[in-house]
Amino acid sequence: MSGGRPTLALDLIRPMLPTHSPEPADSSDRLCEIKWEGIRVIAIVSQGRARMRTRSGDDVAHAFPEIADSLLQAVGGADAVLDGEMVALDDDGVPQRHAVVERLLGGPQPRLLTPVNYEVFDILHLNGRPLLDTPLYERKGILHEAVRPNASTHVCHFEEGEGVAMYAAARELGLHGIVAKDKHSLYEPGKRSRHWLATKHARTANLVVGGYTFGGNDQPFDSLLLGVFEGGRLRFAGAAGGGAGRGDPRFLQEMLAQRHAAECPFTAEPQTGLFSHWCEPTLAVEVEYGERSPDGALRFLVFNSLRPDINPQDCDAVSLAS
Repeated sequence: MSGGRPTLALDLIRPMLPTHSPEPADSSDRLCEIKWEGIRVIAIVSQGRARMRTRSGDDVAHAFPEIADSLLQAVGGADAVLDGEMVALDDDGVPQRHAVVERLLGGPQPRLLTPVNYEVFDILHLNGRPLLDTPLYERKGILHEAVRPNASTHVCHFEEGEGVAMYAAARELGLHGIVAKDKHSLYEPGKRSRHWLATKHARTANLVVGGYTFGGNDQPFDSLLLGVFEGGRLRFAGAAGGGAGRGDPRFLQEMLAQRHAAECPFTAEPQTGLFSHWCEPTLAVEVEYGERSPDGALRFLVFNSLRPDINPQDCDAVSLAS
């Protein structure tokens, strides 16, 4: 103990996750927020220190020191556990996840050049008081009283029951989508819940890289070979074009080179017709896809961003189905 108050030992809290919903809806029982395209972070602020845990459990405070400082200012000496998203905006105000990832994986230069914000949308503990079993609408009130927004830490705006209008506005602004949350919902750490519904403009999935192909051109590789875990084994789910349309492709190339493997990690070797280089299945990525075949394979995949914040083991058949 220090100063009469124990340090919060909540490093292992995992964020509550939404379930996909194909269409937005208006409901007076739901609070609607923008779905930010960034990195989900649980922030533990206690005794003059801020820790920031990703979905995989890594503390990334070292990569975002200005956010850690802004969190200390925002809670004004209180001990708090907050849930939010680390976001980097382009010149049009549209979130770009790849910019947050590059900030996380890069050296000092990207950290200087890429400003980020922490968008807070929930509070889980405050000064030793657990709030997980407190209804969301009450947690929102506590959050707004406990956190004073500043230049880098913001409290998320929400609308009550206006899902259709907010979704339309998000689409017009080029934002990712919305999340509609049951205002009476309790916080369920680590669970994907029907009490929170996410509606996105694009079909996206988090998959695991099991290898890549060479296509005989001047590109470093032709496509990423991707899968999901099923019964502890990696099942092939599709191939995504390897040309990273967003961000700096060197991060992806470096990640692949660190994971070269001698054997195919998939339960059945993909038939690509090209030379393949296998990888240890320890890297998650996000892709957009056009459709899903009857056997569950994804078609027309496009690489979106690296997901170093996600445990690859969580990219399983159940999460893909949701």
